[in-house]
Amino acid sequence: MHSMSFYANTVLRILTGVIFFMHGKFKLEWGYSNLSEWLHSQGFPLAAFFAHVLPWIELLGGIIMIIGIGTRYLAILFSLILLVALFKVKIAVGFISNTNTGYEFDLLLMIVCLHVAVTSPNSLKQVWMTSGKGGETKHV
Repeated sequence: MHSMSFYANTVLRILTGVIFFMHGKFKLEWGYSNLSEWLHSQGFPLAAFFAHVLPWIELLGGIIMIIGIGTRYLAILFSLILLVALFKVKIAVGFISNTNTGYEFDLLLMIVCLHVAVTSPNSLKQVWMTSGKGGETKHV
């Protein structure tokens, strides 16, 4: 039987994957040119390149995180993306803002990603390995 922390961590991992999937989907629907222009207006170098890459990282990475493959690596990558967004865009807005979303959501999501990175097994094999004692899960 799994512990409560296993289930809580699984829920965090899946919801984090859903959030990144939805953000990637939104960026794809918004369009490369709109995203590229916005990234450029925020002072990002290689805005056109990142406008093509970032939505796919978020969309596909979100799906892969939901499935539970390579969660540590994805969580670290997502944390880095959030760190850049936080310092490049959100910090100037403030923690909470009347006009734009402050950086409170990005900060919380980054902390959740870091939590997933340090608590999640790195593969489905590790999650489902059994110790042979009544089918208990053994994290290796």
